[in-house]
Amino acid sequence: MIRVNKTAEIPPSLQEAFCVHYDGHDVQESLYNDHHGKCYLCEQQTGKNFEIEHLKSKATGYSPELEFSWTNLFLACKYCNGRKPNSFEILDPTTINIEDVISQHIDLYSKKVEFKSSQSGLNVQHTIELLDKLFNGKTRIRDKRGQILYEDLHREISFFFEMLIQYKSTKNSKNKQIIIDCLSINKEFLGFKYWIIKDHNMYDEFNDFMVWNKTA
Repeated sequence: MIRVNKTAEIPPSLQEAFCVHYDGHDVQESLYNDHHGKCYLCEQQTGKNFEIEHLKSKATGYSPELEFSWTNLFLACKYCNGRKPNSFEILDPTTINIEDVISQHIDLYSKKVEFKSSQSGLNVQHTIELLDKLFNGKTRIRDKRGQILYEDLHREISFFFEMLIQYKSTKNSKNKQIIIDCLSINKEFLGFKYWIIKDHNMYDEFNDFMVWNKTA
């Protein structure tokens, strides 16, 4: 999970005097483009199987107009949207660099995915609990959909590790470009890649390619 940028231009359908739909065609298109087609929670490409998700749900006690508020709408895959408890108040990825606040690691051998933060607060706790549930399963046992997500993560991060080792072994422009391409905003699991780069003391070298959505 990383920071998300959303266009400041509110889709016309949300500005109608008596707005009754928060998922109009213009909303879908804007969110899909802003999110680069990726679920804002698991960072996987959604393809056509995306849903419009409310950052704050009615269960958190928000004011009714937030149902149609542009700032409260995000692109999510069906899996993540279905797993997110309505009572959770998670971090707002449009205002916080999630990848800086929450460390995101995968142990390729134990098959565990871990999320931690040095910061406190209910929204931080809820975000970590949600990510843990998505990647590790509700009771540390993954159902089939959770297992597929984990396998996709494992495959992508294994490849990234291999390319990073290859680059560290032979530092040339070709191998560096492969790493840069893996860090492109449209690629998946950037939050995990961000922490791999940091853990391998290569942050200074690749920082310019990991400024996804961040503001000055």
